[in-house]
Amino acid sequence: MNLKKFGGTLCCLLAAFFWGTTFVVQDRAAEHIPAFTYLALRSFVGATALLLVILVRGRLRGHRKEAVTATSESKRLLLAGGIGCGLFLCAASALQQLGIAGNAGSPGKDAFITALYIVFVPVLGLLLGKRAEPHVYVCVGVALLGLWLLCMNGSELTTADIQLMVCSLLFACQILLVDHVVERIDCIKLSCVQFFTVGIVSALLALLFEAPTLSGVLTGWWTVLYAGIFSSAVAYTLQIVGQQRTPAAVACLVLSLESVVAVIASMIVLRLYPTTPELIGMALIFLAVVVSQLRLFPKKTEKGARDTSKQS
Repeated sequence: MNLKKFGGTLCCLLAAFFWGTTFVVQDRAAEHIPAFTYLALRSFVGATALLLVILVRGRLRGHRKEAVTATSESKRLLLAGGIGCGLFLCAASALQQLGIAGNAGSPGKDAFITALYIVFVPVLGLLLGKRAEPHVYVCVGVALLGLWLLCMNGSELTTADIQLMVCSLLFACQILLVDHVVERIDCIKLSCVQFFTVGIVSALLALLFEAPTLSGVLTGWWTVLYAGIFSSAVAYTLQIVGQQRTPAAVACLVLSLESVVAVIASMIVLRLYPTTPELIGMALIFLAVVVSQLRLFPKKTEKGARDTSKQS
């Protein structure tokens, strides 16, 4: 594995850690704050944190480099890409929070259903003409089996589960859209526009459909800060940076480790301990992620380059 791919994998792994721990935080937040209100608050916290990073970075770099790189085309792409990613993320996150509220006390199961994007991303990628290496699809199947052993554990399908499945499909769309635009625009700025979009849309939905209380928000203030800073500002920016260096199908496998982290966090915070099948599931996911990082089938261009060097 080259250093660029390793760096991308590490970014995705860190994002998975923050997302996994946030499932427990969201489970607690659902007790006090309505879904759209919570999503709006955490998104504005994340967007504000990223805006501060952009301003500080601009001061440190000076404005000369920005003037060269910020063309009108890149600005349009940043705005369109950020709003598009934000709309997918808003819909996915809202359904996720509603599903978590409906499945109170089971963050591990919620993480499994959300992580179904490991199936949706390669399948949708095929429809868009983006093929991964053959063994990656095998790894997807192994990881899916591991996730089932890890989190389903014989449970029945509920309305909240269906909401989480749709949310997983929307997360897959967001991952693919990031993969499409990420090479041409600034990662932190893309993430910032994305979260301002989520915050504005979810705030409007909260005004229309919810009646949050100040006491509820004050009770769950720490969940807003944790999700806003670590899950939103940090983790989603790490996802974007990671996808610059890692193919989408492989990145989503690494990101799916959030389900393992969610179960471990449930053990520590909620005292929910894994069974033997769940432990086997964790091992299968880890194996799938490791194997997905290996290059088992050399590219033809590389083979051609080796043949040429032999002839010379």
